[in-house]
Amino acid sequence: MTRLVFVALAMLAGSSLCAQRPLPEPQLRKSVVSRMSVRNPPFLRASEILGRGTPGEQPRIRFEWEQVPGCTAYVLAGQWTDNQSWAVRTLEYRVTDRNATSWTVNHVTFDGSLARGSHSWKLIAVFGPDETGDFENPAHVSFNVR
Repeated sequence: MTRLVFVALAMLAGSSLCAQRPLPEPQLRKSVVSRMSVRNPPFLRASEILGRGTPGEQPRIRFEWEQVPGCTAYVLAGQWTDNQSWAVRTLEYRVTDRNATSWTVNHVTFDGSLARGSHSWKLIAVFGPDETGDFENPAHVSFNVR
């Protein structure tokens, strides 16, 4: 009988300890981007948009690249020097379907005004809310704006 009382007390104590533990919170489902889909476009091109501009206006440059499936935005980052100071200047654009010149299933273009000089630009595709991307292997282009 003592054993039976002891077993009953042990079961009661065990169940009350379990009841005191906090219940696990439901985990939020995160958007998981597979490593296979995280890549950058295979190329980045830049060309000057020709046309009659007003004197003193900076040249317009069109960047274009292949659309990467599943990409939510692109980081287009550039640096350049001019022949007068050789100071390195930088500029970064976050290109989305809202500010791109065109955003289609296969192709993206983005237009911007750039200062004259020797330019080097890189492009990184970013994915999901945590902005995963291959920042070590960007698409790259170098050119001169005269």
